[in-house]
Amino acid sequence: MVTIGKMPRKSKRFFRPVAGHFAFGGFEHFWQLVLALTISHAATIERLAELLRGPHATHRTNHGEFLWRSDWDESWVLQQIALDTLRRLDRLASRGVADRRVYFIIDDTQTLKRAKKMQAVGKLYHHATGTWGHGHTILKAALHVHGVTIPWASVLYVKKHDASKLNVPYTKLTQMAAAIIRDAALPTHLNVTVLFDAFYLCPTVAHACADKGWHYIGVGKSNRCFLPDRSDVTTKKLGKYGANVLRREGVWRTIEGLKSSHRYRVAERVGHLRGLGEVKVVFSRRRGETKTIALVTDDPHATATGVVRQYLKRWAVELLIKEEKQHLGLSDYRVLRYRAVVRHLHLVDVAYACLTHLALTEHKSEDAQGDKHTKSKIRRGGTKPLILPSISQLKSRMRQVLWREAIEDVVKVSHERPVIRRLEKLMAA
Repeated sequence: MVTIGKMPRKSKRFFRPVAGHFAFGGFEHFWQLVLALTISHAATIERLAELLRGPHATHRTNHGEFLWRSDWDESWVLQQIALDTLRRLDRLASRGVADRRVYFIIDDTQTLKRAKKMQAVGKLYHHATGTWGHGHTILKAALHVHGVTIPWASVLYVKKHDASKLNVPYTKLTQMAAAIIRDAALPTHLNVTVLFDAFYLCPTVAHACADKGWHYIGVGKSNRCFLPDRSDVTTKKLGKYGANVLRREGVWRTIEGLKSSHRYRVAERVGHLRGLGEVKVVFSRRRGETKTIALVTDDPHATATGVVRQYLKRWAVELLIKEEKQHLGLSDYRVLRYRAVVRHLHLVDVAYACLTHLALTEHKSEDAQGDKHTKSKIRRGGTKPLILPSISQLKSRMRQVLWREAIEDVVKVSHERPVIRRLEKLMAA
């Protein structure tokens, strides 16, 4: 089993922006837990503590105390790491690109928990399984740029009757999403588009986007009333009206998604939605399917094909949540206190960013060695997205990095030639 004795050299650059934020001893707990998440098959504190060794290793209870008692701002730490990753990614993949488009994606997910005494746990309808249960609802925000997803925020939703017990303000999910957008301190030169599903297409979130000067693209429910900008028509239901518009005026376009291209029939209308004012609605239907999707945007200059292409980027946050649950233990926490749960969610996001950092570092080194495919993408202006390995592959790569550095440390201090030769053979293998 690979264990962690010290911070690997390839990760020091990643943790540097936040190293001075922690009180005495807190930074050691932070980077140890993050690195343990990047190589562990489970994310409970007990399993993570088993992977730590060396002078900084400590008992699992100390890590638990760090999660809920230590003084550090988990949101600030995650966002500083996200901004640093964004800067590195921008330098690597988009040199000379005039369009600095970044997608700010909002979505929520649910985790079922059997523990009844865990704080903020409440009854919910679990959409993935179609059953009722007890658990948490987590609001996620992520940046997607040049084909890479960067975690930005994780907020735990607390129901009204639990908020007073925990002494935290009660906030609706839409209000939480609006607050994340308003508080996002992204570089001003970036061209930001906010993407979300039908639940967040409301005046609260739309006004937050307008306050930031960002455009948004969201899904309009089929039963929403839409008033086209024509004097001879009345209010229409988006679902039925969109199907008729596509049948009469839709055109077929090949549109590229995250991983592949498909044919879509698209058409557009300009009109008014209640609470949102004048918007552009793009109706689309994928070839071979019957469902019509109404995409609503406040950008009057956006084309129908461009709106569909941009909204397909929203799937990146779904993949982020899936990979964090399957490979980084997003829902594996077994802690009692609300603050510890929130910090666990942020540690998982930081671990995801750490693996992304590893991929970008190796991607840059391959480019320096003359990777013609990578260089051609950069010379073309970064129009092609970066293709990084999956999280499961990056976890295996992180284990190799830790194993190799551990062997190198033993070789440096060992005076036994047979031991050194054996270790060198292991390193070569």
